[in-house]
Amino acid sequence: MTDDVKDDAPRTRDEQEDKREAERRREGRRVTERKGESVRAAIREELSTAETPATSRREIEKAEKESSTPVIELEHVNLAFETPIREDVSFVARKGETICIVGESGTGKSTTLKLILRLLIPDKGCVNIDGEDITHLTFEEALEVRQRMGMVFQGAALFDSMSVFENVAYPLREHTKLSEEEIEQRVREKLEFVDLEPDRVMDQLPSELSGGMRKRVGIARGMANNPEIMLYDEPTSGLDPLTTGTITRLVRKLQKELGVTSIVVSHDMTSVFRMSSKVALLYDKRIIFFGTPEEMMASDDKYIREFLGAL
Repeated sequence: MTDDVKDDAPRTRDEQEDKREAERRREGRRVTERKGESVRAAIREELSTAETPATSRREIEKAEKESSTPVIELEHVNLAFETPIREDVSFVARKGETICIVGESGTGKSTTLKLILRLLIPDKGCVNIDGEDITHLTFEEALEVRQRMGMVFQGAALFDSMSVFENVAYPLREHTKLSEEEIEQRVREKLEFVDLEPDRVMDQLPSELSGGMRKRVGIARGMANNPEIMLYDEPTSGLDPLTTGTITRLVRKLQKELGVTSIVVSHDMTSVFRMSSKVALLYDKRIIFFGTPEEMMASDDKYIREFLGAL
């Protein structure tokens, strides 16, 4: 019995020492946590009370607005002529995105471009450009909004009687107060951007150009005013594969180098998958799919599989 008591005493002292050590560690953690929280609180207080230069504040606010506000937004758009054309169509395009609109022939893909340009006004819903609903603007106000957009028409739609220089300079003369010297500089800049040699092509008529060169001049004219939005109606239609690749690369170049937001109507799915950030698939007056090319390729939806399988 005495030996048992002797054996228990060290264990009791050890347990008490272990208990005191554990308590010291817990208290140390609490002190460390309190110190860490005090430091974090001090930093938060300093940041909240620090005086930010006005320029920095404006830059921060501008960046936050650009990242949060869609450049283009269609909200529950309905449109009908004799029969419904659009029913509850919604999608968003943010800065630097390229949205490709695809679908069967006759689904009215180009109608979306006309809504964005406010050449058509929806029966219901709204079309927002940089957060502003443009559906109720006056004609003059709508013209101002269009100055932020460039349009590339199917077939380029160049003025046959004007030289390449005059075609690209046309929107600058119509909508800016640039001097002739500044206009020539801008025209040269845009032609070079689309990989055309200004000195070689500026004096040529559209009839003297190949189909791919006409498309590139059309893109140069569309971007002459440095728009934040580019709209394309079948930009690769009727072109050979090599020229199609060139046009596709230019659309991507505008997106990557200039941060332009683009809406592309196309039936060329190879080009669509190469250039698009998102794809909008129209069917039966609605957008039935809106997502990345990878998401579209991976979709198990029956119609999407049939649509892609028919290409």
